[in-house]
Amino acid sequence: MKKIPLITACLIILILPGCNGLVNSLSFFPDRTFILNTESLPSFAEEKIISTPDGVKLQLIYFRHVKGSGKVVVYFHGNAGNLYNRIDEGKRIFDMGYDVVISGYRGYGRSTGEPTEEGVYIDGRTVCDHVSGTLGYTADKIFIYGRSIGTTVAVYAAMDRELGGVILVTPFSSAVDFIKEKYPDIFSGIGYGHFESEKKINRLKSPVLVVHGTSDEIVPYKLGVKLYNAYNGEKELVTINNGMHNDLELTDPGIFWGAFERFLQR
Repeated sequence: MKKIPLITACLIILILPGCNGLVNSLSFFPDRTFILNTESLPSFAEEKIISTPDGVKLQLIYFRHVKGSGKVVVYFHGNAGNLYNRIDEGKRIFDMGYDVVISGYRGYGRSTGEPTEEGVYIDGRTVCDHVSGTLGYTADKIFIYGRSIGTTVAVYAAMDRELGGVILVTPFSSAVDFIKEKYPDIFSGIGYGHFESEKKINRLKSPVLVVHGTSDEIVPYKLGVKLYNAYNGEKELVTINNGMHNDLELTDPGIFWGAFERFLQR
């Protein structure tokens, strides 16, 4: 998640409630130019295009083991770049023995359309339906992984599904809470209705892992803790001391990847 643009986006949410076009344009930063040729992808990777219910052509990258754990991690990334930027992270999870689906969003990479909050939620549900339907994974073998703004997609996609688990890295409870942390109280309360993961979290029916760094300069650590505390189901919080927003796996790779591995092995 980019620092200054996201803060600006939240300020716009405060000042101009209901201006969804502005909110969306300042919340998503799609890259349509960084495109890899099929030959540049790992040999075990398959690029796929699927259709959403509202007619968007949505891009995925699917890593599949010939013989693996039988589990799949569905990855919803942050608000900048595109799914090609997440290949190395996907390979790290794949090397643990798990299949991986890296989801694109509308307007990112080769996907059609334009990103909106409502639209990326549709994308998330469509990807999970594809994984359980076309790809044939049973619900208990599906793990959803969201990072930064992708945690809002992960929470939405996981609602009312009994999955293997949900992993939320650097999540936030809501846009309103984020705004309260960044701006004077006079601005709070105007941005209701955006990215409200805290209101949705208890519609999850799966174990939840939250990973957050204490020095997160973009999404304050306390907002990840707030979302964690709101969940009434089975859950685990992993704190990375001195971890910032985009460097958790570098700050303490043992804690970061160890938490993943334990959770995925459950």
